[in-house]
Amino acid sequence: MIRIPRWQMSTTAYLLGLMHVGLALYWSSTYQTPSVGIFAASLYLLALSGTVLGFKELNIPSWQGLANLLVATLLPRMIEPQVPVENYGTYATWYIGALGVLLGATALRGQLYFAWGGFLIATAEIMLWEGPKNLMLSGWIGLVMLVIIGHAGNLGMRQAQAAIQKSAEEVAQVTITAARAEMVRATQLKMFSRSVSTVQTMLRKVIAQKGKLSEEDRRQALLLESELSDDVMGGDLLTKSISQAARLARLRGVEVYLIDEGGLAGLEKADLDEIHHKIEDVINHQMTGKVAVRATTTNRWKASITAYERGSKVPNADWKF
Repeated sequence: MIRIPRWQMSTTAYLLGLMHVGLALYWSSTYQTPSVGIFAASLYLLALSGTVLGFKELNIPSWQGLANLLVATLLPRMIEPQVPVENYGTYATWYIGALGVLLGATALRGQLYFAWGGFLIATAEIMLWEGPKNLMLSGWIGLVMLVIIGHAGNLGMRQAQAAIQKSAEEVAQVTITAARAEMVRATQLKMFSRSVSTVQTMLRKVIAQKGKLSEEDRRQALLLESELSDDVMGGDLLTKSISQAARLARLRGVEVYLIDEGGLAGLEKADLDEIHHKIEDVINHQMTGKVAVRATTTNRWKASITAYERGSKVPNADWKF
Protein backbone atom coordinates (compact mmCIF):
# COMPACT_ATOMS: atom_id res chain seq x y z
CA MET A 1 0.00 0.00 0.00
CA ILE A 2 1.29 3.45 -0.95
CA ARG A 3 2.21 5.77 1.92
CA ILE A 4 1.94 9.52 1.35
CA PRO A 5 2.80 12.22 3.93
CA ARG A 6 -0.68 13.64 4.41
CA TRP A 7 -0.28 16.20 7.16
CA GLN A 8 0.12 19.20 4.82
CA MET A 9 -2.92 18.25 2.74
CA SER A 10 -4.95 17.30 5.80
CA THR A 11 -4.08 20.53 7.61
CA THR A 12 -5.10 22.67 4.63
CA ALA A 13 -8.38 20.80 4.11
CA TYR A 14 -9.19 20.86 7.83
CA LEU A 15 -8.51 24.58 8.17
CA LEU A 16 -10.74 25.22 5.15
CA GLY A 17 -13.42 23.10 6.80
CA LEU A 18 -13.00 24.99 10.09
CA MET A 19 -13.55 28.25 8.22
CA HIS A 20 -17.04 27.02 7.34
CA VAL A 21 -17.62 26.04 10.95
CA GLY A 22 -16.74 29.62 11.91
CA LEU A 23 -19.17 30.93 9.30
CA ALA A 24 -21.85 28.60 10.66
CA LEU A 25 -21.42 29.89 14.20
CA TYR A 26 -21.50 33.50 13.03
CA TRP A 27 -24.57 33.20 10.78
CA SER A 28 -26.48 31.02 13.22
CA SER A 29 -27.47 34.16 15.06
CA THR A 30 -29.56 35.14 12.02
CA TYR A 31 -31.46 31.85 11.97
CA GLN A 32 -34.93 31.45 13.34
CA THR A 33 -33.52 28.84 15.75
CA PRO A 34 -29.76 29.46 16.27
CA SER A 35 -29.28 26.16 18.08
CA VAL A 36 -30.13 24.31 14.86
CA GLY A 37 -27.23 26.03 13.10
CA ILE A 38 -24.86 25.19 15.96
CA PHE A 39 -25.98 21.56 15.97
CA ALA A 40 -25.54 21.33 12.17
CA ALA A 41 -22.04 22.81 12.47
CA SER A 42 -21.17 20.25 15.16
CA LEU A 43 -22.46 17.42 12.98
CA TYR A 44 -20.41 18.70 10.06
CA LEU A 45 -17.27 19.11 12.18
CA LEU A 46 -17.55 15.52 13.42
CA ALA A 47 -17.83 14.14 9.88
CA LEU A 48 -15.01 16.38 8.62
CA SER A 49 -12.66 15.34 11.43
CA GLY A 50 -13.16 11.65 10.74
CA THR A 51 -12.73 12.09 7.00
CA VAL A 52 -9.72 14.40 6.95
CA LEU A 53 -7.81 13.46 10.10
CA GLY A 54 -8.85 9.86 10.73
CA PHE A 55 -7.49 6.54 9.44
CA LYS A 56 -3.93 5.76 8.32
CA GLU A 57 -4.76 4.28 4.94
CA LEU A 58 -5.58 6.38 1.89
CA ASN A 59 -9.14 5.04 1.62
CA ILE A 60 -11.54 5.71 4.46
CA PRO A 61 -13.95 2.89 5.41
CA SER A 62 -17.36 2.63 3.78
CA TRP A 63 -19.21 3.49 6.99
CA GLN A 64 -17.46 6.87 7.08
CA GLY A 65 -18.47 7.50 3.48
CA LEU A 66 -22.06 6.57 4.33
CA ALA A 67 -21.99 8.91 7.34
CA ASN A 68 -20.80 11.75 5.09
CA LEU A 69 -23.62 11.06 2.63
CA LEU A 70 -26.11 11.24 5.50
CA VAL A 71 -24.60 14.57 6.63
CA ALA A 72 -24.93 15.85 3.05
CA THR A 73 -28.58 14.79 3.13
CA LEU A 74 -29.37 16.33 6.55
CA LEU A 75 -27.60 19.71 6.42
CA PRO A 76 -29.75 21.27 3.67
CA ARG A 77 -32.93 20.15 5.43
CA MET A 78 -31.69 21.58 8.73
CA ILE A 79 -30.30 24.90 7.48
CA GLU A 80 -32.53 26.00 4.61
CA PRO A 81 -35.73 26.43 6.67
CA GLN A 82 -33.71 28.66 9.03
CA VAL A 83 -32.39 31.02 6.33
CA PRO A 84 -34.47 34.09 5.46
CA VAL A 85 -35.05 34.46 1.73
CA GLU A 86 -33.13 37.75 1.67
CA ASN A 87 -30.02 35.90 2.90
CA TYR A 88 -29.90 33.49 -0.06
CA GLY A 89 -26.59 33.93 -1.84
CA THR A 90 -24.81 34.92 1.40
CA TYR A 91 -22.72 32.84 3.80
CA ALA A 92 -25.91 32.06 5.70
CA THR A 93 -25.97 29.00 3.44
CA TRP A 94 -22.46 28.11 4.62
CA TYR A 95 -23.26 24.41 4.43
CA ILE A 96 -22.94 24.39 0.59
CA GLY A 97 -19.25 25.28 0.67
CA ALA A 98 -18.80 23.07 3.74
CA LEU A 99 -20.23 20.08 1.86
CA GLY A 100 -17.84 20.84 -1.00
CA VAL A 101 -14.92 20.34 1.39
CA LEU A 102 -16.46 17.27 3.04
CA LEU A 103 -17.54 15.50 -0.16
CA GLY A 104 -14.32 16.47 -1.97
CA ALA A 105 -12.34 14.87 0.87
CA THR A 106 -14.67 11.84 0.72
CA ALA A 107 -13.91 11.41 -3.00
CA LEU A 108 -10.19 11.97 -2.48
CA ARG A 109 -10.11 9.22 0.12
CA GLY A 110 -11.71 6.61 -2.09
CA GLN A 111 -15.44 6.69 -1.34
CA LEU A 112 -16.45 8.00 -4.77
CA TYR A 113 -20.00 6.63 -4.82
CA PHE A 114 -20.86 8.19 -1.47
CA ALA A 115 -19.25 11.49 -2.50
CA TRP A 116 -21.22 11.78 -5.74
CA GLY A 117 -24.37 10.44 -4.08
CA GLY A 118 -24.11 13.14 -1.44
CA PHE A 119 -23.49 15.75 -4.14
CA LEU A 120 -26.60 14.75 -6.11
CA ILE A 121 -28.81 14.71 -3.01
CA ALA A 122 -27.47 18.08 -1.80
CA THR A 123 -27.92 19.59 -5.28
CA ALA A 124 -31.54 18.40 -5.46
CA GLU A 125 -32.29 19.85 -2.04
CA ILE A 126 -30.63 23.20 -2.81
CA MET A 127 -32.74 23.50 -5.97
CA LEU A 128 -35.84 22.50 -4.02
CA TRP A 129 -35.34 25.16 -1.37
CA GLU A 130 -33.70 28.00 -3.27
CA GLY A 131 -34.83 27.34 -6.84
CA PRO A 132 -32.76 26.96 -9.99
CA LYS A 133 -32.19 30.73 -10.24
CA ASN A 134 -30.30 30.87 -6.95
CA LEU A 135 -28.32 27.68 -7.61
CA MET A 136 -25.41 29.45 -9.31
CA LEU A 137 -25.31 32.15 -6.61
CA SER A 138 -25.36 29.71 -3.73
CA GLY A 139 -21.81 28.37 -3.97
CA TRP A 140 -22.92 25.25 -5.84
CA ILE A 141 -20.14 25.76 -8.45
CA GLY A 142 -17.56 25.47 -5.67
CA LEU A 143 -19.29 22.35 -4.39
CA VAL A 144 -19.13 20.52 -7.72
CA MET A 145 -15.56 21.68 -8.40
CA LEU A 146 -14.30 20.37 -5.06
CA VAL A 147 -15.91 16.97 -5.63
CA ILE A 148 -14.38 16.80 -9.14
CA ILE A 149 -10.96 17.75 -7.76
CA GLY A 150 -11.27 15.12 -5.04
CA HIS A 151 -12.27 12.47 -7.59
CA ALA A 152 -9.37 13.39 -9.90
CA GLY A 153 -6.93 13.38 -7.00
CA ASN A 154 -8.06 9.91 -5.96
CA LEU A 155 -7.62 8.58 -9.51
CA GLY A 156 -4.15 10.12 -9.68
CA MET A 157 -3.10 8.57 -6.38
CA ARG A 158 -4.49 5.17 -7.38
CA GLN A 159 -2.55 5.31 -10.65
CA ALA A 160 0.59 6.32 -8.76
CA GLN A 161 0.04 3.46 -6.33
CA ALA A 162 -0.38 0.98 -9.19
CA ALA A 163 2.77 2.30 -10.89
CA ILE A 164 4.77 2.04 -7.68
CA GLN A 165 3.51 -1.48 -7.04
CA LYS A 166 4.33 -2.53 -10.60
CA SER A 167 7.80 -1.02 -10.31
CA ALA A 168 8.38 -2.80 -7.01
CA GLU A 169 7.27 -6.12 -8.55
CA GLU A 170 9.61 -5.59 -11.51
CA VAL A 171 12.53 -4.81 -9.20
CA ALA A 172 11.74 -7.91 -7.15
CA GLN A 173 11.56 -10.02 -10.32
CA VAL A 174 14.91 -8.67 -11.56
CA THR A 175 16.43 -9.39 -8.15
CA ILE A 176 15.06 -12.95 -8.14
CA THR A 177 16.25 -13.55 -11.70
CA ALA A 178 19.71 -12.20 -10.93
CA ALA A 179 19.97 -14.30 -7.78
CA ARG A 180 18.83 -17.41 -9.66
CA ALA A 181 21.31 -16.73 -12.47
CA GLU A 182 24.08 -16.42 -9.91
CA MET A 183 23.01 -19.69 -8.29
CA VAL A 184 23.01 -21.40 -11.69
CA ARG A 185 26.44 -20.00 -12.49
CA ALA A 186 27.80 -21.16 -9.13
CA THR A 187 26.24 -24.62 -9.61
CA GLN A 188 27.66 -24.91 -13.12
CA LEU A 189 31.08 -23.84 -11.91
CA LYS A 190 30.95 -26.34 -9.07
CA MET A 191 29.87 -29.18 -11.36
CA PHE A 192 32.42 -28.21 -13.98
CA SER A 193 35.14 -28.12 -11.31
CA ARG A 194 34.20 -31.67 -10.28
CA SER A 195 34.64 -32.75 -13.90
CA VAL A 196 38.13 -31.30 -14.23
CA SER A 197 39.86 -34.30 -12.66
CA THR A 198 37.90 -36.69 -14.90
CA VAL A 199 38.83 -34.65 -17.97
CA GLN A 200 42.49 -34.60 -16.95
CA THR A 201 42.46 -38.37 -16.48
CA MET A 202 40.93 -38.89 -19.92
CA LEU A 203 43.40 -36.49 -21.55
CA ARG A 204 46.35 -38.31 -19.99
CA LYS A 205 44.97 -41.60 -21.29
CA VAL A 206 44.56 -40.13 -24.81
CA ILE A 207 48.11 -38.80 -24.76
CA ALA A 208 49.55 -42.02 -23.34
CA GLN A 209 47.77 -44.13 -25.97
CA LYS A 210 48.52 -41.58 -28.73
CA GLY A 211 44.80 -41.23 -29.51
CA LYS A 212 44.29 -44.96 -29.97
CA LEU A 213 41.50 -45.51 -27.45
CA SER A 214 39.70 -48.73 -26.81
CA GLU A 215 36.00 -49.00 -27.51
CA GLU A 216 35.23 -48.61 -23.81
CA ASP A 217 37.48 -45.54 -23.57
CA ARG A 218 35.77 -43.98 -26.58
CA ARG A 219 32.43 -44.62 -24.96
CA GLN A 220 33.56 -42.99 -21.71
CA ALA A 221 34.96 -40.02 -23.64
CA LEU A 222 31.62 -39.49 -25.38
CA LEU A 223 29.81 -39.72 -22.04
CA LEU A 224 32.20 -37.18 -20.57
CA GLU A 225 31.62 -34.84 -23.50
CA SER A 226 27.84 -35.07 -23.04
CA GLU A 227 28.10 -34.48 -19.30
CA LEU A 228 30.29 -31.43 -19.82
CA SER A 229 27.70 -30.14 -22.31
CA ASP A 230 24.99 -30.67 -19.67
CA ASP A 231 27.05 -28.71 -17.14
CA VAL A 232 27.39 -25.79 -19.52
CA MET A 233 23.96 -25.83 -21.25
CA GLY A 234 21.70 -27.52 -18.71
CA GLY A 235 21.25 -24.57 -16.35
CA ASP A 236 18.15 -24.93 -14.15
CA LEU A 237 17.17 -28.13 -15.98
CA LEU A 238 20.02 -30.01 -14.34
CA THR A 239 19.93 -31.73 -10.97
CA LYS A 240 22.04 -34.53 -9.56
CA SER A 241 19.32 -37.12 -10.14
CA ILE A 242 18.72 -35.89 -13.72
CA SER A 243 22.47 -36.10 -14.41
CA GLN A 244 22.47 -39.70 -13.19
CA ALA A 245 19.36 -40.54 -15.25
CA ALA A 246 20.92 -38.95 -18.35
CA ARG A 247 24.15 -40.93 -17.87
CA LEU A 248 22.29 -44.23 -17.55
CA ALA A 249 20.17 -43.39 -20.61
CA ARG A 250 23.28 -42.62 -22.65
CA LEU A 251 24.75 -45.95 -21.58
CA ARG A 252 21.59 -47.52 -23.08
CA GLY A 253 22.30 -45.66 -26.31
CA VAL A 254 19.76 -42.87 -25.83
CA GLU A 255 20.74 -39.38 -26.96
CA VAL A 256 19.93 -36.81 -24.24
CA TYR A 257 20.00 -33.06 -24.81
CA LEU A 258 19.46 -30.55 -21.99
CA ILE A 259 19.32 -26.90 -23.06
CA ASP A 260 18.28 -24.09 -20.72
CA GLU A 261 17.89 -20.70 -22.44
CA GLY A 262 16.59 -18.94 -19.33
CA GLY A 263 13.00 -20.11 -19.49
CA LEU A 264 12.93 -21.31 -15.88
CA ALA A 265 14.14 -18.06 -14.32
CA GLY A 266 11.77 -16.83 -11.62
CA LEU A 267 9.71 -20.03 -11.32
CA GLU A 268 8.51 -21.16 -7.91
CA LYS A 269 10.25 -24.14 -6.33
CA ALA A 270 7.11 -26.27 -6.66
CA ASP A 271 7.01 -25.64 -10.41
CA LEU A 272 10.72 -26.42 -10.77
CA ASP A 273 10.27 -29.64 -8.81
CA GLU A 274 7.42 -30.67 -11.12
CA ILE A 275 9.53 -30.01 -14.21
CA HIS A 276 12.56 -31.86 -12.79
CA HIS A 277 10.41 -34.85 -11.85
CA LYS A 278 8.94 -35.02 -15.35
CA ILE A 279 12.37 -34.75 -17.01
CA GLU A 280 13.76 -37.56 -14.87
CA ASP A 281 10.68 -39.73 -15.48
CA VAL A 282 10.84 -39.36 -19.29
CA ILE A 283 14.59 -40.02 -19.42
CA ASN A 284 14.29 -43.10 -17.19
CA HIS A 285 11.58 -44.61 -19.42
CA GLN A 286 13.32 -43.93 -22.72
CA MET A 287 15.03 -47.10 -23.96
CA THR A 288 16.18 -45.98 -27.44
CA GLY A 289 16.19 -42.90 -29.65
CA LYS A 290 16.60 -39.49 -28.08
CA VAL A 291 15.22 -37.08 -25.47
CA ALA A 292 15.38 -33.32 -25.99
CA VAL A 293 14.65 -31.02 -23.05
CA ARG A 294 14.55 -27.28 -23.60
CA ALA A 295 13.66 -24.24 -21.48
CA THR A 296 13.10 -21.10 -23.51
CA THR A 297 11.73 -17.59 -23.18
CA THR A 298 10.50 -17.35 -26.78
CA ASN A 299 7.52 -19.71 -26.57
CA ARG A 300 4.25 -19.75 -24.65
CA TRP A 301 5.62 -22.54 -22.46
CA LYS A 302 8.54 -22.43 -20.07
CA ALA A 303 9.90 -25.91 -20.72
CA SER A 304 9.33 -28.71 -23.21
CA ILE A 305 10.29 -32.40 -23.25
CA THR A 306 10.18 -34.37 -26.48
CA ALA A 307 11.21 -38.02 -26.81
CA TYR A 308 11.40 -40.25 -29.93
CA GLU A 309 12.07 -43.97 -30.12
CA ARG A 310 14.68 -44.95 -32.66
CA GLY A 311 13.28 -44.86 -36.22
CA SER A 312 10.00 -43.21 -35.19
CA LYS A 313 8.82 -39.83 -36.45
CA VAL A 314 6.05 -39.63 -33.89
CA PRO A 315 7.10 -38.61 -30.38
CA ASN A 316 6.31 -41.03 -27.60
CA ALA A 317 6.54 -38.13 -25.12
CA ASP A 318 5.65 -34.51 -25.85
CA TRP A 319 5.19 -32.50 -22.67
CA LYS A 320 5.14 -28.75 -22.14
CA PHE A 321 4.97 -26.64 -18.99
